[in-house]
Amino acid sequence: MMRPVCAFVLLSALACSRSQSTPGRSADAGVAANLDANDPKALLAAVDKLHDQLQGSPKSFEVLSALGNLYFENARYLDAVDSYRQALAISDPIEKRAHQLRAAKVKPASDLPLECRRSGPSYALEQIAQAARKLDPAHELRCLDSSLQPAIDARSRRGDALYLSGNPDGALAEHRRVLEESADYPESLFFVGAIVLEQSQGDKGRLEEGKKYWRRLLAVAPESPRAAIVKDSLPRADQIFAPKREAAQDALPPGHPNIGAQLPSGHPPIAGSASNAPMAHRGATPEERPDISPQQLQAVAEAAQNTERTPELEKGLDELTAQAESLLDQGKYQEARDAIVRVMPMRPNDARTAAAMGGAMRGLGRDQMAERVLSRALEIDPKQPRALYEMGKLLAARGDKAGAMDKMRAVQAADPRFAQSHRIAQELAKLR
Repeated sequence: MMRPVCAFVLLSALACSRSQSTPGRSADAGVAANLDANDPKALLAAVDKLHDQLQGSPKSFEVLSALGNLYFENARYLDAVDSYRQALAISDPIEKRAHQLRAAKVKPASDLPLECRRSGPSYALEQIAQAARKLDPAHELRCLDSSLQPAIDARSRRGDALYLSGNPDGALAEHRRVLEESADYPESLFFVGAIVLEQSQGDKGRLEEGKKYWRRLLAVAPESPRAAIVKDSLPRADQIFAPKREAAQDALPPGHPNIGAQLPSGHPPIAGSASNAPMAHRGATPEERPDISPQQLQAVAEAAQNTERTPELEKGLDELTAQAESLLDQGKYQEARDAIVRVMPMRPNDARTAAAMGGAMRGLGRDQMAERVLSRALEIDPKQPRALYEMGKLLAARGDKAGAMDKMRAVQAADPRFAQSHRIAQELAKLR
């Protein structure tokens, strides 16, 4: 959920747009000013409605960062990437000034001057930086260090958004820079470790480098939501991130359409087709691929839907689904994802397929994506056992024991055999 202060900043910007708009548009902005700050979907609708008014107006770091957070929470990752880019363009010279002071061996003062405290949208990062230049170097650096924490947060979120939109290299660069500013930042320790491990291709040096970041995460942030994933995966890292072998099972079932060949120009390849893509496919930022439209992407789905459904195809899809489920049960989440992603275009409304994909996303640490896919599976079939099980595991990792127990008990009621094979009784005992 978007932080309340970010929602406040964004609502203020929307309200300001009302006063600057033409009379014909003021009603829309008035509605925006009365929005619920805890409803990101409604906020996003207001932003989209006022897009033209907002586009031409100057925006502060705080507003751009809040827009990025809003896009991120609504899974519009490419829009988030671009909003964070604009925000960080504002903070970048301020970060460079802080670097200059550190390079000159300046030590930050212990007390924070009054000039360095945020006091509403009109006095934020840029105004603080201007006021700080009038102070002595020690107080200036203390001032900048205090005010730049939101920039570190925005850069980390941009790294996450790049990762989720399929650009692991860009994500790695952003998260490495975060660690230059904040060496123990948990989210960046997780992502740098994960990307390095999955790009290691069996290289021992790279494997050890990735594991080093994950060990550091467990040491400095054992309560982080990522820590549970790391704790489970770290002992098996060499196995999980071993080089993939080409095998006959990588072939699509007979009759399956060649989805990759039908992708529109500029679209990233389907996940799993790039051997070194960690938990995502290789994509691009908004600047690199501005021409992709929903209509083009819909054409890909229609190509799959219009494929003749032969018995051989259905059998192959069943085998791929069973293979993905088996890999999930072995903790081989990336391999499971690579298998089930070939089924999804052919079975977009199948609860079992969605449950397997949601399980893979959960295991790979993409919790928001996992929750959306698992929720979709349970919307299609409220008694789908794997979807209930994976949602229970997701809730347990978040500390929602009551919610997790409800889902685990629902597994027992929906499919006793699945509950027995997946040791639901033991899972419930751990939650009590």
